[in-house]
Amino acid sequence: MRKSILASIFLAGLVTLAAPRPALGAVQVSVSVFHQTLAPYGRWITSASYGDVWAPSVAVGWQPYVNGEWYYTDCGWTWASSDPWGEIPFHYGTWVWDPGYGWVWVPGTVWSPAWVTWAYSDDFIGWAPVPPSFGFSVTGYVGSPVVLAANRYVFVPTRQFVGVGVASVRVPLQQNTTIFANTTRTTRFQVSGGVLHNVGPAPQRIARVAGRRIDPVPVARAGVHPVSLSQSGAAQGRRLAVVAPKAERAAAISKSSAASHTRPNRNVESSHAAASAHPSQPPRHAPAKPEKAAAERAVSKPQKPERAAVKTEKASSHAAKPAPRAQKPVAKPPKPEKPQPQPEVARHEASPPEHVTAARPAPKPHAAQAHPQPPPHPQKPNTPKPKQPQKPPHPQNDGNGNGN
Repeated sequence: MRKSILASIFLAGLVTLAAPRPALGAVQVSVSVFHQTLAPYGRWITSASYGDVWAPSVAVGWQPYVNGEWYYTDCGWTWASSDPWGEIPFHYGTWVWDPGYGWVWVPGTVWSPAWVTWAYSDDFIGWAPVPPSFGFSVTGYVGSPVVLAANRYVFVPTRQFVGVGVASVRVPLQQNTTIFANTTRTTRFQVSGGVLHNVGPAPQRIARVAGRRIDPVPVARAGVHPVSLSQSGAAQGRRLAVVAPKAERAAAISKSSAASHTRPNRNVESSHAAASAHPSQPPRHAPAKPEKAAAERAVSKPQKPERAAVKTEKASSHAAKPAPRAQKPVAKPPKPEKPQPQPEVARHEASPPEHVTAARPAPKPHAAQAHPQPPPHPQKPNTPKPKQPQKPPHPQNDGNGNGN
C-alpha cells in the first residue's frame, strides 16, 4: 500500500515537471529600463493627460497592433510585432491617442500576451488597446467588456485572422463604424501558472469560418518572453493597473535620465534632444555636469580663432605684395576725365564762370592757332594782272574820225 502511494506521488511529480510552462524572460522589468531601451526609437514626452509617455518614430497614419500578426499560444492570443522595439510596448503598459502627439505608449510593468479588448462577428475580428484606466486583480479580469470608439479598432476578415500579416489584410478605417455596430464585444484576462493570459474570441469559432484547425503553439514561437506577476512586482491582494502611477513613472524616468548622462549614450541623448525640441515639451531633466562641461568648452575653445587670426594676418601680409599691380590700372585711367560733353550741356543751361572759361581754353581758337589759314589778300597780288591788256583795246577816236 505504501509503495503504491509513493509511486503515485512520484508519477504526479513527473507529470508536473513534464507539463509545458511558458519560458519566463530574464530581462529586468522597470520603467527606467524601458526608458533607456526605447529612447533610440522615439522620444519621451510629458502628456498633460497621461504624464510621462513615449512617442515612437513612425510614419504618418501608424496605429498600434497593425505591424505584425496574431498567434494562438499557450498564453492565449499573443501579438507578435514586426517593429524592432515591439517586445516592450505591446506586452507592457498600453497605447492611447493623445490629441497633441498622436498614438503614445503609457509605461506599465505587468506582462500580457497583448493588452487589447475585442470586437468580433462571423465575418470580422477587431481589437483595440485597453485604456490607461484599465485595472484587474491577481486572478485576472472577467467583467463588463471595455468598449472604445469604433475608429480605435483594427478589423480584419475572420478567415485571415491567424497566420497573416495584419497590415496586408486590414479593413479600411472608413468601414469600422458599420462593422463595429454588428460585433460582439469581450474583454477577458485570466492568470494561469502566475502568468497573465489574453482570452479573446474562441479559436473554434475562428477555425469554423477559416476552414482549418487552430491549435495552440508555444509562446516562444511568437518571439515573446512571458514574465510572471511576481516578477513584474505585482503585490498580492491588491488591484493592479495596466500602467504605472504617474509619480512612479516620473521618478523612474528622471533616475534613468540622470544615469544616462552619467554614462553617456549617444542614442539616448539624441532622443532627449529631440524631445526637448518639441514646442510643448520643455527640457525637464537638465543635468548639472553636462552644462558645466559645455561651459568649460565654451571658455577654452576661443583660443583656436586667435590662431586662425594670426594665420590670416600672415596670409594678408603675403597677399599685400602684388598690390602694385593693382595700383597700375588706377593710375592709367584718365578715361573718366574725357567725358567733356558735360560742359556743353552746361552752356545751354547757363554760361560757365569766368575762372572756368579762363582755365579751359576754347577748342576753336586753339585749332585755329594750330593750323593758321593764309590771308586772302596776299594771294591776289601774286596773280598776274596782264590778262587785262590781252583783251582787244577799245578804239580811240582822235577827233578826225580815225581810230588808233
